[in-house]
Amino acid sequence: MASEVEIEDVTKVEAALEALTAGKLQQGERLLQEVIANTPETYENEEADGEGVAIKFWSMNEFMQYVSWMQDQGTERAVKWIGNAYPRAYYYLGFLCVKQQQYAQAIQYLDKGRSLEPENPKFLFEKAQALIHLGNKEGALALYDQVVETGPHVSQAELAMARRGRGFVLIEMGKLDDAEAAFHASLELDPESEIALSELKYIAHLRQGGPMVEDFESVETTGPDLSSCAICGKDYEQGVMITVEGRPLTICKRCERRLTKKWWQFWK
Repeated sequence: MASEVEIEDVTKVEAALEALTAGKLQQGERLLQEVIANTPETYENEEADGEGVAIKFWSMNEFMQYVSWMQDQGTERAVKWIGNAYPRAYYYLGFLCVKQQQYAQAIQYLDKGRSLEPENPKFLFEKAQALIHLGNKEGALALYDQVVETGPHVSQAELAMARRGRGFVLIEMGKLDDAEAAFHASLELDPESEIALSELKYIAHLRQGGPMVEDFESVETTGPDLSSCAICGKDYEQGVMITVEGRPLTICKRCERRLTKKWWQFWK
């Protein structure tokens, strides 16, 4: 499914992320530009065969979300994990442009990335950030409103993030009642969210006549949180640690019982 060039480009994306994390922005951007230059005219993100499905996941969390969703649907087939290069490269270029206040360029990168991977909500979230900074609050709200339910490529945490995003925009639009409802809806999915709880306090502050401040949530791009389950996102007292591609991943006992051995079939 993946060509030798694409496999090399996956490695370049990883190197670019390491550079960006280390503050070497020019080096990271250069590597990402090299990757997108190799984007094939026809791109397929997944491919089914007689044994199962091969998918170009971004991370362990995405892999776990997909297999968990499959089991919820009563579908049992092997899932092969293949490295992801081109959608990720476009996303991180867009993310970098937002950080550098190059919002129009960010939107171009994010739209291209989403054309390769339409079901991934990360592109919508980061494009919403760009639109907010450009003053297009209605456009940003419309993007958050597109993420309305969990699915094979949308986790509970991402759905909560979409609801928080709605809340931020609605505050800026002066629609405090709707914003409050959005944050409460996000807490139904992520009850411990300090962001949502803080924004509800901020709404109360505004209702008391306090001044507004600009403070928008950015898309999270850090690694998995080992203090919570990688599948359901909830904190736990007893968990199980496994290793995927040499990296630690923890899941709660409940989710471990839901998964069977046949689900743990993956290749790079």
